[in-house]
Amino acid sequence: MVKAMVVEQAGNFTEKSFPLPVIGAHDLLLKVEQVSICGSDPKMFLGNHSQVRFPLILGHEVVGFVAEVGDAAAKTYGVNVRDRIVVEPYIMCGACSYCLTGNYQLCANGKRAYGFTLSCDKEPYLWGAYSEYMYVSPGSKLHHIKPEVAANAACLASVIGNGIRWIRRKGKAQFGESVVILGPGAQGLASVIAAHEAGMDNIIVVGLGRDEVGFNLAKEFGATHLVNVEQADALETVKNITEGRMAELAVECTGNVQSIGTGIDFLRPQGRYVLASVTGKKLASIETDKIVNKELEIYGGYGQSWDVELAVKIINSRKYAIEKIITQEYPLAQAQEAMEFFISKPANCIRVALVP
Repeated sequence: MVKAMVVEQAGNFTEKSFPLPVIGAHDLLLKVEQVSICGSDPKMFLGNHSQVRFPLILGHEVVGFVAEVGDAAAKTYGVNVRDRIVVEPYIMCGACSYCLTGNYQLCANGKRAYGFTLSCDKEPYLWGAYSEYMYVSPGSKLHHIKPEVAANAACLASVIGNGIRWIRRKGKAQFGESVVILGPGAQGLASVIAAHEAGMDNIIVVGLGRDEVGFNLAKEFGATHLVNVEQADALETVKNITEGRMAELAVECTGNVQSIGTGIDFLRPQGRYVLASVTGKKLASIETDKIVNKELEIYGGYGQSWDVELAVKIINSRKYAIEKIITQEYPLAQAQEAMEFFISKPANCIRVALVP
């Protein structure tokens, strides 16, 4: 039997036991090494996400070891038992126009995602990584992780993939451009790494006084300027840094409705704005006249399809101390305590990990 932490009703975990799934030719069983609490997990835990369906085993930022794999799956994924891998959150149907064009996070046949949209109310049950084992379905994407890479870094592969998608693919970053990244949390830090890899000139991170840990990591990862909005006028500071031109790109990573509305002010005419955070159904106000008058481009950033490859390359290179983004670890059995701690947003917390 496998132990997993299940959300049966909003706001509460219950430890449950499930049978190990029968692994067929196209299936894989992952022994979970570590899973991090994604910024969207609290919204699902509290029932504030439109796609949540209880009972649910959360967890999609995961690294682990291949415990069992079918013959066809081994060939498809290029893996063997005991290989160390990360599993991307989204599962491809392989047939719809979105999956066939590399946008499988928008799959027209259900948007299946581990620890997110798939309930544990029927076999094979283990659809999330807040568990000792996770079932891996056909249509998944897997990536090898080197043995020397810290689990705290490896489990963040999809997070770093997000940063790459928002900066490079959606944000269309160009060498020498300026970017304003709103929020030095895990997603903001991933965006800093991506911006640094893209050769952006001014990498400006905006946050609050309580964000000291995130600010320090942002600087370590390549940020050129840190702006504490409680100590300085952020717009004037960005204007001075860019010599009056403002930024070509802004990425909103806070989920704060006020921040979302003011993010467009950091952009020059024909600038690009990537909205990468969710608000938990709260409405944000944006002055659309500014979008029209400056001919801004606004992009939603959902998922990391085809960008985890580069993320894993960065992680395996150990060029950045990505493991520092995980600031606390809890045993799996203390998922309730870990989630409540993460939701409380203490100043010393960026990401929390669970270890079975």
